[in-house]
Amino acid sequence: MAENFVWMYNIYMNKMMRIFKGFLLTFYLFFIMYLLLENTNISSLYNFSTWTIPAIAFVSIIILGYYYIHLFLKIGSLEFEFTSIVNHVFRTPLTRIMWITKELEKDLSQEERKLYLQNLENATARILDIVDIIVGIKDVGNTSGYLFKAVYIREIIEKSILKYREKINQKNIGFEVANFKGVPLLTVDLKKISFVIDVLMENAIFYTPENGKIMIDCKLKSDKIIISISDTGLGLDFKDRIHIFSKFYRGLDAKLSNTDGLGLGLYLSRQIIKRHKGQIYARSKGRNKGSTFFIELPFS
Repeated sequence: MAENFVWMYNIYMNKMMRIFKGFLLTFYLFFIMYLLLENTNISSLYNFSTWTIPAIAFVSIIILGYYYIHLFLKIGSLEFEFTSIVNHVFRTPLTRIMWITKELEKDLSQEERKLYLQNLENATARILDIVDIIVGIKDVGNTSGYLFKAVYIREIIEKSILKYREKINQKNIGFEVANFKGVPLLTVDLKKISFVIDVLMENAIFYTPENGKIMIDCKLKSDKIIISISDTGLGLDFKDRIHIFSKFYRGLDAKLSNTDGLGLGLYLSRQIIKRHKGQIYARSKGRNKGSTFFIELPFS
């Protein structure tokens, strides 16, 4: 009930904000027209040159026009890229579901049927994860949609590791997890922080080769904790480090290693951490030298 109320409230506020912006733009244009019509009177009253107001109006309209053209082109570009990515990431699990459904029609043993059902569940879960990410683009910046409570960060990390246990075992990845001794409870939105941890964990697992290693540590510093997730995977070059948290950005090596990526996980993670008044950033010594992602969160 509370979540429905928050959702309706967010829709109402977004609609009101669009109306308000439209009102401001209309008022601005009428104000410019008024200044141009009353140019002679205003110029003589304030001892301006008669060209001053037209010049200001011309420059401001050019800037406004450039802004809206740039915004229109950017939206068009993002829409095309978003459609291409979503088309790809939905098609893969849906094709897999159709294939598994046809296989289940055959005469299978109990073990084979169980395995196919597990794969069907995984493919369905993948689609739900994609839907959550897409919905999250709209809701992640709304502080009113955050439900804060005290949590123990190690429990979130343990649940995340358990979620990817099958992939970890397949690649024989070694894990080192700090004991988090003395780390206080954090007041966070459990669902959204879990999403951030899952994104970093999934990336570390996907981009770390077989028999690689992942290290998770946590340190206290003043009034914040610093969580680090390090891997021995692909690493990041200079361009990746600059753009890694940008919307839809994926490095070339990342695209080749995991073709199903959306390029939204890290972008959404940064927005979520910002809403928690924290920071998220990455460090790497270069390609194929692994990378470390840091999350800083206040605990006061």
